[in-house]
Amino acid sequence: MESYKYIDLHIHGGYGIDLMKADAEDIIKLSNKLKADGVNMWTPTLVGDTLPRLERCAAEISKAAAVCREIIGIHIEGPFISTEKCGVLPKDNTIPCDENYFDVLSAYGLPLRFTVAPESKNALSFIKYVVKNGGIITLGHSNDDGTMTKKAIEAGASGFTHLFNAMRGIHHRNGSIAQTALLSGLPCEIIVDKHHLSPDTVNMIYKTVGLENIVLVTDAMSAMQSSIGEYDFCNKKVYFDGQTVYADGILAGSCLTMHTALENFCSITGLDKKSAAEAALKNSLKLMHL
Repeated sequence: MESYKYIDLHIHGGYGIDLMKADAEDIIKLSNKLKADGVNMWTPTLVGDTLPRLERCAAEISKAAAVCREIIGIHIEGPFISTEKCGVLPKDNTIPCDENYFDVLSAYGLPLRFTVAPESKNALSFIKYVVKNGGIITLGHSNDDGTMTKKAIEAGASGFTHLFNAMRGIHHRNGSIAQTALLSGLPCEIIVDKHHLSPDTVNMIYKTVGLENIVLVTDAMSAMQSSIGEYDFCNKKVYFDGQTVYADGILAGSCLTMHTALENFCSITGLDKKSAAEAALKNSLKLMHL
């Protein structure tokens, strides 16, 4: 098996470990297993929740990061998202953008990235505040027609979270966040597990945004590299069938590894693995302003 260096900027867990429940010891175990699989840098991804719950998670990640230098930040997916496009994320946790979340969580010393729906209440002022203070904003979980997406980019948003998934798609007579993303020239996460995106969609993204803006991510949850069966994710019972994870018919994260993501991407696009791996790594660093 070829060996490449990977960065995974969007991962909720794996090997039976859920980052919303994990303590520092669990996170260190997860980091070591990811490193053994070639993931040299990663950002633990937390599901949008109440600030006290997220603060507990951030404290444990910070402890683990003191040991695991491969942890390069924290990604918080919500709670500033659209109730219409929350996917498997808890709808009841959706709230207007709140700068206090950034202030409290940034105190734990790791770079913060928030996934935000640009149409969320207070989104533009939140984006400006976070970016001004060294944080990162990517846009996703959104039903926007493109209008607020463009304003969010002007405000400082620097990329897109799992393009096409949990966002308004493309219609030939209407605008959308997905359409704006394709034309933005900004880095776009894609989940290439052959379930979240069709091969034609992957090819369309690649040929539109270019290899220089492709960010391969897993969006993996605790069932990744674990056994078939039932798991808890996003306060829901989800089922892993060996290939995909579902909650009431909705895709609930993935069980993708970065190596498989690269293999799938290259088999679809015809690119060689070395070039694609190097580009994905470079693009991930760009998205994190590193």
